Parts: sequence; structure tokens; C-alpha cells
Amino acid sequence: MSIHKPPVIKRHIRLQNSSTKVIYRAITDIQKLGNSRQVGIATIKGQPCMVRETGTYWVTG
Repeated sequence: MSIHKPPVIKRHIRLQNSSTKVIYRAITDIQKLGNSRQVGIATIKGQPCMVRETGTYWVTG
């Protein structure tokens, strides 16, 4: 019997403190909110960080 693993996707993430810096990271633990936005967790500089989907990019916050 296999263990269920949550989906992992790689997307571009725009850092909140720098609007020009864009990094490419894996996003895990993705949840869809009621207003059709998606929220997930990405590891940035060794720290888990919550990210949300905004059109083309995901944004830290």
C-alpha cells in the first residue's frame, strides 16, 4: 500500500519585499480557498514561507 503524498508543483514566486526579484521554487501543501485563490508553502532560505497565487506569479505573504 502506497503512502499518499500531497501534490508538489514548481512555480515562479515573487518576493514581497522586492517586487523585481522572482525565484523558482517547489510549492507544497496547496489548499484552495473559498474565493478561488490557492495558498501553499514554499521553502525560501531554509524557512517555510506561505505563498498565495496571484495570476501568473505566486507571492510571499
